[in-house]
Amino acid sequence: MVRVLSVLLGFLALGAALAGGWNPLPIRAGYVGGATLVLAALAARWYWRERQVSGDDPGAAERHAWLCMVGTALICGFVGVVLMTPGSEIHRSVGDTGGVDSWTMFAGGLIAWGVLYDRNAVSDERDRAIDAHAQKIGYAALVTLLLVLLLALGLAPKHAMARFTHWLIANTLLMLIMVAALIQYAAQLLGYARSALQLDRGADA
Repeated sequence: MVRVLSVLLGFLALGAALAGGWNPLPIRAGYVGGATLVLAALAARWYWRERQVSGDDPGAAERHAWLCMVGTALICGFVGVVLMTPGSEIHRSVGDTGGVDSWTMFAGGLIAWGVLYDRNAVSDERDRAIDAHAQKIGYAALVTLLLVLLLALGLAPKHAMARFTHWLIANTLLMLIMVAALIQYAAQLLGYARSALQLDRGADA
């Protein structure tokens, strides 16, 4: 469980740092983020192959959840900082810096998905049960986030909402969808972590 939360916070922080101007390379932040996702997928593939020897490697559904959580966390961290930065192109309805970088990271995530794709993958009852529970959590998170936004739009003082243009509201809604998806993927991985812990306790009993 600690590993899930550590990876989640780490990639959120990386996305936020890239949006905030931290970039060790003389290339766009989107290329750094996209390349990081591909390299992370390659490292995970090597690590999980090593664990196959002991039969301790995760199944295809769990691998997919890891990839989706990492990619979504990176983009959420990046877009979240852009949204909260006054004067960014999202607030001005002009420019394409954040959009290009976000889509570049998304493209890196697609390449990473290809790296980890397993055409022979199958899901079992445990996968379906964990996924169903995570979907409920993700749905509840999305409804809660949308209600908060609706209350803010409807009840906040007019001067406080003056800068919320249609463009900014649209991007905020997209961000809330990504956050809800991120919560769902994290819940799915935490479900796998709890399942593994229960199996270990059962084996020790």
